[in-house]
Amino acid sequence: MSELIKMAQKHKADGRRVTEKSKPVRVLGPYCDGPSKYRLVIAEDGQKRSVCFKTAEDAEDLKNKLIRHEDQAKAKTIGELVDMWLDFMERGGQKQATSEYLARVLKGWLPVRSAASALSAPTAGAMYAALTERVSPHTKRKLPVTTHHLHLYVAKRLWKWAMEQGLCKSNPWLNVTPIGRKSKGKPQLRIDEARKLEAVAMQRAKEGDVPALGTLLMMYLGLRQGELAARVARDIDDDGRVLWVPFGKTHNARRRLRIPEQLRPLILRLMATKRSADEPLFYPATHKCVWRAYYNVRVRALCRQAGVPEVVTHSLRGLHATLALEGGATSDAVAKALGHSSFAMTEQHYASPSSVSNARSSRVAEMLGGGGEKLSNLLNSMSEMDIQNLLTELQARGARREITVADDAT
Repeated sequence: MSELIKMAQKHKADGRRVTEKSKPVRVLGPYCDGPSKYRLVIAEDGQKRSVCFKTAEDAEDLKNKLIRHEDQAKAKTIGELVDMWLDFMERGGQKQATSEYLARVLKGWLPVRSAASALSAPTAGAMYAALTERVSPHTKRKLPVTTHHLHLYVAKRLWKWAMEQGLCKSNPWLNVTPIGRKSKGKPQLRIDEARKLEAVAMQRAKEGDVPALGTLLMMYLGLRQGELAARVARDIDDDGRVLWVPFGKTHNARRRLRIPEQLRPLILRLMATKRSADEPLFYPATHKCVWRAYYNVRVRALCRQAGVPEVVTHSLRGLHATLALEGGATSDAVAKALGHSSFAMTEQHYASPSSVSNARSSRVAEMLGGGGEKLSNLLNSMSEMDIQNLLTELQARGARREITVADDAT
């Protein structure tokens, strides 16, 4: 307390700025106690002291400086804010790998040494605009729209949390509008191209190429590359017939998948080389950490060998969804196989629009040609979303037919 009083007295004496570090404080007043006497009450650590001034202007000047000094003492740099937020999220159940990724995203483009509360809305908008023009050192091209949209989204979430915690008074990113239109899903191979890739991967897998076997599992089962890389020997069950995914990106990622019969001998042969139940199956045990691009590099190499367009591992999940729908699988079954809570995510980001449309058209044809009992059974097997989509499509077709009839009549 004496420190703060000394600061106030020093300010009265020579007008110097208050720069020393002080404890949390409240400044009350100024109160007019008489002619040429204005009093500030400084409350700290449960104690109150008064400091008097000859003019109200001098009292207000010190009060503003003390408040500004207090705000600066509480201020966090953007780097500190990022660490605090991710620590808070991890305590709430967020995975460490996710926190590490978000830390790279935020600290890679935000000025981590600057005060978080000092960032203004115009500066935030200018920073995002500059980010959209940044050239990636790896691809030598501008950042994809999806990438800088993600950067902006995470920044908005960070400052929203900071406001809730009382660390920032406003969110400078709130009115920053995403630039550009992001694409949904990844480019997929066509059916004949997928067959060529499958043939090359199968031949390599029979020769003992583990990444080729992993590629086949991603094509057949719709696995994420992270899910595949995390599998260990004990995740293979029922004599090579079942693959367990006990954890993943989301809660719905936990599932049990049936291994295709043609891959079972290759899985059992790989299992025979493992010495313990916790030894990785599809990722080198000698690697201390998982390299995110490990399977992307190997899938692209297989594509080149097969003479088909190069795709990434996420494209194989989309391919799985598309082919499953084309083959007659229900939307719910496809969503569950991919580890989604509903078909909405599958339809938006994975299955091709034509496969979804074809699947719906096939169901309509079956209903129209199958009689009342078949229609009832089929409706019972459909999800609420499928039924709603069917009704929407039928209403749209009815509207189009009415317009056509009206045009013919005129």
